Amino acid sequence: MVHGIKGTFISAIVVAFVASCLADIYMHNPRGSNNRLNERSANRNNGNRMFDSQNNNRGGYNKGDNSDKAFQQYSEQYDTTFYMSSEDAVKGEKGESILSVEWTSQHGCGGNERNDPHKLNCNMVLQYMCIPEEVTEKTRENCNQECRIPVEGNEFCEPSDTNPCGLSPIQDRQRCLELGMQFVDSEIYDRFNCPHRCGGNANAASRADCPSGWGEHTSVTNGYIRMRDGLNTHRQDFTTPGSLNEQARFQRKQNNVNRNRGLHEDWDYYDECYRRERNRGLFTADQNLRSNKLGYSSAVYTRQNPNDNRRGYECPEERDYWPYWHPSPWVDIAILTDRTDLCPFFQAESQNVKEKYFCRNTNRCSNCIRFNNEQRCRENGGRWVMHPSHGKPPPECLQAPWNRVNHLGNGVDGQPSTYNWTIPYLKVGSGVHSRALPHRCVLRLRYNISTDDYDAWRVNASFNNNKGAGIVSPVRQNPNVDIGARNTALRLAINTAQFGRTFQDRSHVFRLIPRAGSQFTSQRPRANSSPRNADFFGDRRLYNLNVRGKRGNIVQTFPSVEYDFVPNHLHIKEGDLVHIQWAGSNTHNNGNPAGDGQAGDAGEGRGGTDRHNFVELRRRHFGESFPATWEENTIFKNMLDALDADEEHSHFISTQLDRGRSWEDVKQNWALRMATSGFYRSYNYRDISGQLDPNSIEGRESRLNPLLDNAPASYIGGIFRFSRGTYNYMCTRNHNFSNRDQKGHLIVE
Repeated sequence: MVHGIKGTFISAIVVAFVASCLADIYMHNPRGSNNRLNERSANRNNGNRMFDSQNNNRGGYNKGDNSDKAFQQYSEQYDTTFYMSSEDAVKGEKGESILSVEWTSQHGCGGNERNDPHKLNCNMVLQYMCIPEEVTEKTRENCNQECRIPVEGNEFCEPSDTNPCGLSPIQDRQRCLELGMQFVDSEIYDRFNCPHRCGGNANAASRADCPSGWGEHTSVTNGYIRMRDGLNTHRQDFTTPGSLNEQARFQRKQNNVNRNRGLHEDWDYYDECYRRERNRGLFTADQNLRSNKLGYSSAVYTRQNPNDNRRGYECPEERDYWPYWHPSPWVDIAILTDRTDLCPFFQAESQNVKEKYFCRNTNRCSNCIRFNNEQRCRENGGRWVMHPSHGKPPPECLQAPWNRVNHLGNGVDGQPSTYNWTIPYLKVGSGVHSRALPHRCVLRLRYNISTDDYDAWRVNASFNNNKGAGIVSPVRQNPNVDIGARNTALRLAINTAQFGRTFQDRSHVFRLIPRAGSQFTSQRPRANSSPRNADFFGDRRLYNLNVRGKRGNIVQTFPSVEYDFVPNHLHIKEGDLVHIQWAGSNTHNNGNPAGDGQAGDAGEGRGGTDRHNFVELRRRHFGESFPATWEENTIFKNMLDALDADEEHSHFISTQLDRGRSWEDVKQNWALRMATSGFYRSYNYRDISGQLDPNSIEGRESRLNPLLDNAPASYIGGIFRFSRGTYNYMCTRNHNFSNRDQKGHLIVE
């Protein structure tokens, strides 16, 4: 639909939808950043750091620390780790890894406009962006070729508009071929669309053609971490274009990108957005959208952002409108909407399943990425190129969950708004050579609302205010309205940049990793040591049990929330797995400036610190808030299987430390680990030489603080298979008997 357009208006039905998609949202699980990093203040430092949230400065959670001290470098940050679903997972049946995404939204959602007083139209769009961990940020070594993913009928990745190969993020030729893919002539990011430099040789487009002086925009040989949260709260830089060749583009990128600053979308993505003309078919009311330094109004200018207030390297037009008509790095998970009748359209237009087109530069035209339609692209000497779809299933489309307007609270039955995401299986490569690899990812939640005060599904550019043509926008900035009294008018508070609005929140960077095979897990102790049980994961369903919230009372944390388990009521089968882990910060002091809220960090233990543990309640109901002794314990005593979740250290605790121990000892030590947030690994383990485990109760020089102050703020925990029963559990530190609790409920059938 997009690649066949001949004018500047993009598909009428797309315009109709996106005009209506234009509201304050906070993600609580996984922890939404709201552009926070490690601030000790209640307010975030920089609302422009990574993305445009449009949210209150007080919202969001800090990046996790992996010890009891605040991070100073990347290795001291905690990247929450989730296991992928199995390759042949079937939703609702087998192999799923399920993550409960939880949020609150201020302006309400759900309901039906015909019989509900909300008077708004709402859409929630959940998306993720991932990149293999092995792909770092560095200059491509060969701009003439790119790695393509073969498809049936096009095994050698010949250029094709009808059966295109996918585009892989792998840039190294040897690695590309090793994974069963094809390293072929570049169609998308060729020498005219690939920032590079070779000394004074403008014609060299690969390191092989450049005997010396091949430019690297990074100061590290192996490149920077490609997707990162940063070490400070500064925004990445961007220098507007002067000279438009790829050598000058390389120099701008080298000067702009800082390894110590956060990065989601990359520099190239924003640079193309800045240079690509905006969609002039969109409704902009009476807003005056500016022009860029190249002399035209581009995709960084929208009705909601008419002045290009840059946030990280996010493209404003892509942010404000969905489904987007040009390529986007975001994969769609679900659309939660009040217009379920449009589900077929939403799903068909998603880049998960549909190719998107854009214009590419050529030797003849160094700024043809300016043109947003095929006709002008070709007329000016550019190439109109198809970007492959993401090759993912269409997003799930559901009725949006109801919650109250102007409330920022729970929805129906007092439960938070939640979507259970089936974490994908992410493999790299093709055929028998492909493999699942660890990925670094970000989750994005976009909240789009408009009211019924104008027909947002019908308006487009023809309704924009135009005095010369006698066109009056259906909504205007702060209008004075006649109430029928002579010489008397009353003003309405209308901001047409926000009349219909997009809010968003994003998670911190997290990791998705593949399930380990039996060759890695078969040596673990377990209740049933039969070889048939050697494979720990198999096609079992895996539920992620996490912790939301931050330090402080309900007023101090608002619009974030206090601590709780997520989900705090979980009902599973005996064959299912539960991965229990949490992330916490050592800098949640919630101090001044506190904006329009209260500063302070009421809570137990050292100020500013998040701490959690997992212990069974003494009795199997919530009536008594005391932890069970080992003699009274049932959840770990009756446990059937367990695996240390730390794959980066090859599941060392389960495959090495626990190896050869009795199952009774292992169960007791898992209860200890979860109760101490990993501070203790065992009671008194010794290795075969008699050496005492240095992280055991007997082996540690220091003792655990009873309020967990010296325990790590974050803990990757374990993955467990529990036996049938009903279990209640708590966090000892955050259960304040006077005004709050942190408890959970687990039923295993």
